[in-house]
Amino acid sequence: MNNFYPLPEWHPQSATILVWPHRYSDWESTLGDVCHTYLALIKAITAFQAVVIIYYDHQHEAFIKKQCMDSNCDMQQLTFIQIETNDTWVRDYGPQILLGNSNYQYLDFEFNAWGEQYPCRLDNLFAETLFNHVDEDRCEYYRSSLVIEGGNLEFDSSACLLTNIASIKRNNPNLQLTDEDLIEKIKFELSLRRVLTVDVPPLGGDDTGGHIDTLARFIDDNTIAYAATSDSDNPNFSCLALLQAQLETLKTRSGEAYKLVPIPMPNKIFLNSEDEYLPASYINFIFVNSGMIIPLYDDKHDKLALSIYAKACPDRKVIGVHANELIKQFGSIHCATLHIPEKVFHESRLNTAQ
Repeated sequence: MNNFYPLPEWHPQSATILVWPHRYSDWESTLGDVCHTYLALIKAITAFQAVVIIYYDHQHEAFIKKQCMDSNCDMQQLTFIQIETNDTWVRDYGPQILLGNSNYQYLDFEFNAWGEQYPCRLDNLFAETLFNHVDEDRCEYYRSSLVIEGGNLEFDSSACLLTNIASIKRNNPNLQLTDEDLIEKIKFELSLRRVLTVDVPPLGGDDTGGHIDTLARFIDDNTIAYAATSDSDNPNFSCLALLQAQLETLKTRSGEAYKLVPIPMPNKIFLNSEDEYLPASYINFIFVNSGMIIPLYDDKHDKLALSIYAKACPDRKVIGVHANELIKQFGSIHCATLHIPEKVFHESRLNTAQ
């Protein structure tokens, strides 16, 4: 398609975006509790890099700033931008950034709230609005008609994509394409060299239809961490057995099998107040510069997950942030954040918290 190519999440970053929960979102009844999670996320991320906080209106901005100052957050690492949103899952409706020889492509996919399940008009406009804050001299905007969410896009450093094709098909009910044609379309839109797919159902409670960021993630170009359980009574047992079997068939660019790192699911089965399953997964981590932030769930497997990641990623500082409040709305840390590669934002617009 062009000379651009996608970047792995471990590429150097300038900032992480958070869309702060607000009273017009599904967080209205639990704002106090979930804000504690966002404050913990800010403290964890700003140990490594800047954070861009998206607020709804000026009253919301004042509320967030007071919370951050009262919690002794590093205000010099925070930038505040006003954009109205329906919800906070910026990973899925934010832009994808592709790197060129000397500039970037800013790719804006359609967003339909995972198959038109929820209101999403504002979220679908988010990436276009955010583009006003990037360095236009280094970034060109491109709008795609394809509906695809960032949580289902996992890249390595050789322009290879790992994705769950089952989720893409479910969230594009009007897209009349064979799997092969759909893969070619995705390959074209994202300037990919290779596309690796799994085709598995979602974890219990995952309303995205099975995003890859709850199931399997690249740790490096030759290693994939994946959710696993040996408990046959776990409602996700069949899904994860199928996932493992399919991952074992995938090959690296050099034709070797990937090194697969199983990450045990939380020991507990999480349910909400309506007895619906919640998709708690340690795979929903984020990369930050020289670090990784892992979701924790007050579960006996928390320490095990941290230790496995620390051993698999010895050059990174691995820390945990409790995500019990996030999971109540069916998402976790990766879903709630969006990394922005270096040199994309106007540097003069970062670190301007007042």
